[in-house]
This record gives sequence, structure tokens and C-alpha cells, in this order.
Amino acid sequence: MDSKLLLLALLGVFSASQARNENECTKANAKSCGECIQAGEKCAWCTDLFYSIRNRCDEVTSFGRCDNIENPRGSLQITENKNVTNRKDKDKAEKLKPDDITQIQPQKLSLNLRSGEAQKFWLKFRHAVDSPLLSEVILENSKLPEGVSIAYVSHCKNGVDYTGEDGRKCSNISIGDEVTFDVAITSKGCPSNKTETVRIKMQGLTEEVEVQLNFICECDCHNKGVKNSPACEGSGTYECGICRCNEGYLGEECDCSVADMFSEDMMARCSWDGRDGRVVCSNNGDCVCGTCECKKRENPEERYSGRYCECDNFNCDRANNKLCGGHGRCECRQCICDINYTGSACDCSMDTSTCLAKNKQICNGRGTCECGVCRCTDPKFQGPTCEACPTCPGVCTEHKECVQCRAFGTGEKKETCERDCMYFHLEMVKSRADLPQPVSAPLISHCKERDANDCWFYFTYAIKDDYTKAVHVVETAECA
Repeated sequence: MDSKLLLLALLGVFSASQARNENECTKANAKSCGECIQAGEKCAWCTDLFYSIRNRCDEVTSFGRCDNIENPRGSLQITENKNVTNRKDKDKAEKLKPDDITQIQPQKLSLNLRSGEAQKFWLKFRHAVDSPLLSEVILENSKLPEGVSIAYVSHCKNGVDYTGEDGRKCSNISIGDEVTFDVAITSKGCPSNKTETVRIKMQGLTEEVEVQLNFICECDCHNKGVKNSPACEGSGTYECGICRCNEGYLGEECDCSVADMFSEDMMARCSWDGRDGRVVCSNNGDCVCGTCECKKRENPEERYSGRYCECDNFNCDRANNKLCGGHGRCECRQCICDINYTGSACDCSMDTSTCLAKNKQICNGRGTCECGVCRCTDPKFQGPTCEACPTCPGVCTEHKECVQCRAFGTGEKKETCERDCMYFHLEMVKSRADLPQPVSAPLISHCKERDANDCWFYFTYAIKDDYTKAVHVVETAECA
């Protein structure tokens, strides 16, 4: 590969941004002010001399100390704005010639479009007396340049508004009626370096609105560049705070020639004794004139970063198959957790509301809240908030009426059984010997209760590991 092709290849290598909050501006990896302002409506460029090139393109509110910011804005100018003809009674005046009738206002506009920033204006239509009859007005426009979009909102009779494709029209129009349209034109990037014209008209009418589109493709500082500037070692143009190198030179200050880019000294600047050993750019990038240019990943959301490309935002711990548990961001192979989350994979919630018992105590005062889950420290208590105590006195009496109505269809709750007593799993057994024993279920209550017929019935009440409640009942009560 000759030096020119090699130069072009290396210039195209992806340069990862330093670990920070990402947005459409920083993700653009803009190498010039023009590229930056085309990345999005909020993107601006810092032209300070010693500002890092990797951080120059960002949202205005995200800059650190930057004294000189380029952030050109779009604008709109109405260049012809004749009032619409206002005649309602054609018997009161002489009929006007078509050239003397104005039904659309304004007639000409000039827009300066900044990428992503919509320029908005209104159009007024009044159905004149001497014009062709129309029952519906529909806006149509000429072919738009690639990367340009247009949107309409119609404000029709009786205060009715329409958007989308319906925003182009209004119905039930009579002579003298007046309707308005909001128009928004937006460009993406820099579709053209020359002025383009879009024409908007009403179907069935010859009148049209002429809209000139001028695209903001460069910053003002672009025209103030200093060729062969000392700031660029005499080998490039100093422009908008950075160097644009002459052919055969590379580097932020154009201090590296193509002939020296792979010299031993340059390669040494790209090596370090980090966790990957002394390797060039951590095997995650290419050394270009002593500076690591990190490789581009197939997934655009995944990036290498750092002076030696030693960091990345995708090799962090996972939880529930999500990077950083879905509750944090990965920076230099470590999870930076969102508020109220901790742990190497941000999988531990610090929110204790899920551990509050009915008495408003954390885990009923009988456990600790760990990652949003109660760990009961008193072995007699269990359940999500350490409130269940199967072996505590009173358990049998508490559940007696529901067990009786579910098992035998009797008792005080037999009329409301389905509503009040479906909170446990019921299983009938033949004899007391068949009831579960503490060996199989350590936290279990053995109960003996008397019914209204002076008969004894036997059951057990237990809470399983998954917090479901299980009741076993001897199918035959013992009567005297």
C-alpha cells in the first residue's frame, strides 16, 4: 500500500471519545466545526486553542470551560408579503383580474437551515370572490432536496386543527373564508452547498409560495483559517481551534509526517504497562503518529476509549442478561450505577420500600433489607417482610374459620369463603399420621380446633420457601 492510500485509511480510523455522557454530538466524532454542527440541532464547537479535540463537539450546556463557542443558528426572512384580497360581495365591486387577486400570504421567503433545527412559518389562505370556486384547499409542494423534510398543521373553520397528511388541507371552504397553515421545514446534515428552491401552492390554483433554502454547512470560523500556521508546525491550516494538515502530515498539530508515522519512537508513545501488558493501543486500536486511534466496533453503541484504548463501555458485569443490570452505565469496564443501585453489576437496589412491614418497620424489625429483599434473622419468622410466624401462638385460631369452610363447608365464613379464604393451598389427608411433620417442613404449626358441633378437626399450617401458604386437613373430624 502506498503512503497516500495508507494516509487515507488511517484518517478514517474511528477515534473514540473519552468516557462521559454520550449524546448525538459526542457520538458524531466530528473532526471539524462543520461536521459538528451538522450532527444535530444542539451541537456546538469549542474553538479554544488548547481545548481537547475529542471534546470539542458537544451540547452547549455540556461544555466545561470554553470561552469561544461556534453555534450558528438558522433564520427566516419574509421577502414578499402582500396582503390577501379581502372582497366578500362581488356585486359591490367590479370583477378583478386574476393577476390582481392574492389568496396566499406571504408569497416569498428565504430560510437559512441549520441541521436538525426546524424553521417555522405560517401561510394564510383567503377564498377571494373573483377566484375559481373551491370547496377544499389542499397544499402541495415541489420535490424536496434530499435530507429536507416538511410538515404542515392546518387551522380550519370552527377551530378544527389537523396534523400529518391531513395537515395539508381544509374542507368546506366558502367564499370569504380564511384558514391558516403552520409550515415547518427541517434539513438533516448539509444536503447542498447551493441555494435550493421549494414551491408551495394550492391544488387548482396558479398562485404559489416560493421558499429559498440556504444550508448552513460551515461555521463562521471556517473562513478565518490561517494557512501554514505556526500552531500547526507550519504544515497545516489553523481553523476553528484545530489544525487541518497539509498532504503528507498527520496529528493534532500536524507534527507527524507519513514517513515517520511507524517509527519506534511513535510506537512507544502508544504503549503502556497496563493490565494487557506492554502492547500497542491495548490491541484495540492503531497507533497514528504516537496517538492511539481506537477501533470501531460493529455495534455503534459499543466503543473503545482512553489514551491507549484501554477502556470500553461493553465489558462490564451483567445481571438479568443486561449490562450493569440495566441500572447503570459501563465506563472503562466498570459499572457506574444509577442512584439507589449498587453492586458490581448495579443489581442491588438500595430502595428499602419493598422491605417495609405493615408496622412500617424494615423487615418487621426481625431481619435486614439486602438489595431490596428481607433476610430474616429470627428463625421463627419468614415471608417477604419477616411477618409470618407459623409456629407462633394464635396461628391456629387465626386460620381456623377459613380452614373449616374450605375443608368442610361449615363455620362462620361458609358464606364468604370464596372471597375471604382462598389465600392458601388446601390438601386433605386421611389421618393425623398423614399430616406433614417438622422434619419435612421445619416452620409448621400443628393445630387442633373445635367446631360448632363440638367435634375436633386437625390441620397444619405452613409457609413454603416461595412464600405460598399450605394447609393440610384431616378429612374426618373427631366427635365425642
